[in-house]
Amino acid sequence: MCATAPLRSPRNIDWPLVTFFVSSYAIAWGIALYLAFLADDIGLRHWSELAAMAEVMGFNDTALPLPAWFLYGLTRVQDFSFSICGLALIAYLHGVAGLKTLGQRLLSWRMPWKWWMLALLPMLLYLLATVVAGATASFSLSSQSISTALFSLQAGLLVTFFLRGPMGEELGLRGFALPRLQKSMSAFKASMVIGALWALWHLPVLIDRDIVSIIFFLLIAFTLSFLFTLMFNGSAGSLLPGLVFHALQNNEESFETLFPALIDTDWELSSSVLLLLAGILAGIYLWSVQRGSRRV
Repeated sequence: MCATAPLRSPRNIDWPLVTFFVSSYAIAWGIALYLAFLADDIGLRHWSELAAMAEVMGFNDTALPLPAWFLYGLTRVQDFSFSICGLALIAYLHGVAGLKTLGQRLLSWRMPWKWWMLALLPMLLYLLATVVAGATASFSLSSQSISTALFSLQAGLLVTFFLRGPMGEELGLRGFALPRLQKSMSAFKASMVIGALWALWHLPVLIDRDIVSIIFFLLIAFTLSFLFTLMFNGSAGSLLPGLVFHALQNNEESFETLFPALIDTDWELSSSVLLLLAGILAGIYLWSVQRGSRRV
């Protein structure tokens, strides 16, 4: 019989984890509430309209109560709430050694090729969706389209990677929370915890959507947590596969830049359904591993 690590008692609350999630929610939702008041003052219908304008510095002639750079900074702090809180807690709990470990996770690129292939899954599914949509003939490759696809504030892949969700969320969710959770529970359960809290964190962004879109988004976020855990564990704790996956998943605008016929269509629906299916399959796999370990 294999020895197993003792599980954390349900009564033994992991306060650093509680602090991580509560503070991340407080920062992101607090900024959303503040932006809602500002949006109302300048006649916008929803706070996300102001946030979208701030993300691309596209205020045009809108009369702003605050400097444009300050509003942009607020949206970055909001997007980076998970990573800000994760970094702060790693520094507080583990000091320089903990930050060094996090840095090693960020730079660790040597891993079996299958994890890099999984990291590229969103791009492959977007290509498939482009073919299904019949938009391949509109392919436009020029210095302008490449520059837009990589660097524009609205659709740039590198901007998405470094200044939005990937770096803004992964350092906290997978850099801090996932390793800590897996010390006291299985990968399946840890993925469920992170998936649920990660999905619900996005609620302020979803509030003006229809109920079907909200449920679909929450399901994708929840199930993708299983895929991110697979990549994290399979790559020996590297954050790179998750960062690449996250950036590609959030960067459908680049495909619309390269394939203009996709604009104003629901082309990404098929790829989103397949991503949901991939997340469900990853969850089933982690669940089967958990069940198998109980029988040992």
